[in-house]
Amino acid sequence: MSYLKGIAVQSLRQGIKSQRDVIIGVVDSTITNSSYLSDFNLSSINEIIIKLEELVQSDGGGFIWGQEYIMIDSSPEISFCENDLDKEALPDVPTISLLNLMIEIQKLKTEYQDTDNLKKIIGQVFTIVKSDPDNHRRLAESDTDFAITINDIYVGLVLVSEDFDLTVEEYLNQLQATFY
Repeated sequence: MSYLKGIAVQSLRQGIKSQRDVIIGVVDSTITNSSYLSDFNLSSINEIIIKLEELVQSDGGGFIWGQEYIMIDSSPEISFCENDLDKEALPDVPTISLLNLMIEIQKLKTEYQDTDNLKKIIGQVFTIVKSDPDNHRRLAESDTDFAITINDIYVGLVLVSEDFDLTVEEYLNQLQATFY
């Protein structure tokens, strides 16, 4: 499996104070629209994994689940996928592949919804970007999008010029680290 694991930190201005939302996710490059499966909260992910584990070990039955951009009707062996929002059929996927993807999402979210782990990796990335922003631009023409791969996780930061005046602690204190 080819998974892309990522953490994105977005910048939102609310009055004078900045707030930074954190998005944690995993994408399977072989499954169309799989990035949307990371939108589930950890509790829902745990429930989905239990149901998929039961399903793949059974002789029959089904389970309908997903998000607007990837609705899934899973049977023990194959899952039929659709972009429900656009009413577009997506390629079918082995149910075991979806189970494995959800387990990867669960692992990443479990690790980085721990505030200490999250702040550690984002602090490392912020320090590296701040010391040499030109070498870490996500797009050559962008002055706000930066990215680094660290510990096999692609970490993207949206930073404005004032952010480079912040200490690591000041930056980390702006993280919105409430996960549902």
